Amino acid sequence: MTEIRVPKLNNNDTEYTLVEWLVDDGKPIGAGDPLAVVETSKAAEELEAATEGVLRQSLEPGSVCAPGDVIGHVLAPGETVEAAPAAPAASTVPVPRAESSPGGVTITKPARVLMTEWGIGEEQVLAWGLKVVRRTDVERLAGPAPAEGAEAEAAAETRPAVLPPTAPTHSTKGTVPTLSQALPSVQQAVGRSVLTSHRTIPAAYTVVKVDVTKAQALAAQEGRRLRRLVGLPELLLSAVARSYRAFPLCFARLADARTAELADAAHVGVTMDVGQGLFVPVVERASDLAFEEIVEAVSGFRRTVMSGTFRESELSGGNITVTLHNDLDVVAAVPFVFPGQACALALAGPQQELFLDPDGAVAARTVANVGLAYDHRLLNGRDAVLFLQRVKALLQSPEKLLGEA
Repeated sequence: MTEIRVPKLNNNDTEYTLVEWLVDDGKPIGAGDPLAVVETSKAAEELEAATEGVLRQSLEPGSVCAPGDVIGHVLAPGETVEAAPAAPAASTVPVPRAESSPGGVTITKPARVLMTEWGIGEEQVLAWGLKVVRRTDVERLAGPAPAEGAEAEAAAETRPAVLPPTAPTHSTKGTVPTLSQALPSVQQAVGRSVLTSHRTIPAAYTVVKVDVTKAQALAAQEGRRLRRLVGLPELLLSAVARSYRAFPLCFARLADARTAELADAAHVGVTMDVGQGLFVPVVERASDLAFEEIVEAVSGFRRTVMSGTFRESELSGGNITVTLHNDLDVVAAVPFVFPGQACALALAGPQQELFLDPDGAVAARTVANVGLAYDHRLLNGRDAVLFLQRVKALLQSPEKLLGEA
């Protein structure tokens, strides 16, 4: 008999929700078969069977579970379902089960809590056509849509017609009126990461100006060739990945006060936020990828953030982060360094400026500021400047980023 334990899926949450079992109680399963769906604050993750046998469920869908909790067993050949001991409840606090609605649709408890907060009716949720409605589904499908641009149009094609969230709750304490509004679970997770970063990482910041005229032209050219959206973010991500071998400490983590643990490759996170919360999916082994493979990975992230939810595995494992601040009015941004990483780069919006060319004539160019926040325990100012200068040189000679890594 093998215990089914909940793995630690991220560092931001201390508890998850068992959304559904994918195999009925008492049914046979094979090693690697998906067994259940667990919801974190940012993603829904499938748990797989470690061995073959017969499934014995010990926790009801909709219950809260913590990393390490036993939620079921896999019985070996010859064992009976009755032979398996019942596992203790994964949560010490009574948690209502996920409720089934007309038509066999399951709405999880976290989803119902958010529906109540936002004033979303059950009939509206049933119209989405989902078998299981999770909190992340409510945030994604009932949250505010992107304001404008091609991404908003793409989202509109997949977004069902829903009512907007209700206005913030109004209450009074004594004679002073107050307003309150619950923060989405995704924002709560971001808040925990920011607090941990500012509390534990002595960060410094350096910014350089980059001439991105050639980079923008090359991005447009590659976009037509690859038939994908290609811009400065993809080029910056590639430039960062190509700098991994020359600057290993920028991709390291602090093991202790005297030791840096070096990475096996550049696993580059990139921020995605279209109004449903901040996500940071990771391009795994970006330092080993060709430019068009990086473009394909980022394109996949864009599709996911617009039309679905990320898996926890797609949001984990980064060792450096590129943060995007594409609004033309943003001239600089200071990112926080994610706990367990050494650096975070910020790409500000491109700006037009006039300058004197080598002949003394006035000319125009496009520039963008690229900033680096870094853990001062791992890197000094000179290291930061040299790293930024390498990234700048690659962006100003973007043809070097094409082809194999």
